[in-house]
Amino acid sequence: MATASDSVKTKPAADSLIRFLLPAAQTRGAIIKASNIRAEACRIHGLVEGDKHAPSELFAQALIGSILLLSISKGGVRQVLQLDGAGHAPITRILAETRSGAVRGYVDWNDGISTQGNAASPVAWLGSPVTISTVRDPGFGQPYISSIQSKSEFLADMLVDYMTQSAQIRADIVLHHDMGLFIEAMPGSTGEDQWFSAVEAMAAIPNAALDGEPEDILQAFAPLGMKIVGRDEYRWHCGCDGESMARSLAGMSQDALKDLKDEHGLITVSCHFCGASHSVKPDQG
Repeated sequence: MATASDSVKTKPAADSLIRFLLPAAQTRGAIIKASNIRAEACRIHGLVEGDKHAPSELFAQALIGSILLLSISKGGVRQVLQLDGAGHAPITRILAETRSGAVRGYVDWNDGISTQGNAASPVAWLGSPVTISTVRDPGFGQPYISSIQSKSEFLADMLVDYMTQSAQIRADIVLHHDMGLFIEAMPGSTGEDQWFSAVEAMAAIPNAALDGEPEDILQAFAPLGMKIVGRDEYRWHCGCDGESMARSLAGMSQDALKDLKDEHGLITVSCHFCGASHSVKPDQG
């Protein structure tokens, strides 16, 4: 039985994901401006915005990518996007996990190694190649797990490679600061001309426009009959509690657990995702 001394968590502001259709291109998509999620993620993990020595841009893009992948999951209840480094690099892993309406993540640092250069480049932080792994959990049966490797300088290109190679779908994605835009050929679509009309429309959006509001960005697809079909709210949220923290100790030996206990038989465990501390009493094996 686990007990916890959890502090009250304030609810961060939400960001809106817009789902849309492009009927003339037989394409669907989603767009989100995740400024609140990015700010909360950087605050929790101590990442300084605009600092090229902090991977705030890459971390935010991983969180956005995870949200966009879940938005096309048929009945999915959980989507994990995991980036693993090549070894001798500043970061060993970036992980983003999305459930309906909520996203969280963390950065695993490789102590003593620093970097210079593009703060949004995966290979600058993780080395090359980067292993991209995804977990798509439909809520029943076994989760679908897939991995590929990529040497791209851009996370958006890595995700397109994943969707082409592993998921075998025609898709394109733009990740720009705190904005993510995703399009996918609709199931059963065989029209190459229609698909390329959507790709060309997205490629023609200037970078300056990508800093605008999502509804304004979507006007680039107006000639394709763009229609908004739904909105979902997402926010940074970590549902860690004493019970889940206690389960994380299940694989440790009784001797190791004994060394960690305080005078009350409790162990203080910090959450990897949000940094919250929980005092738990591990189950007796």
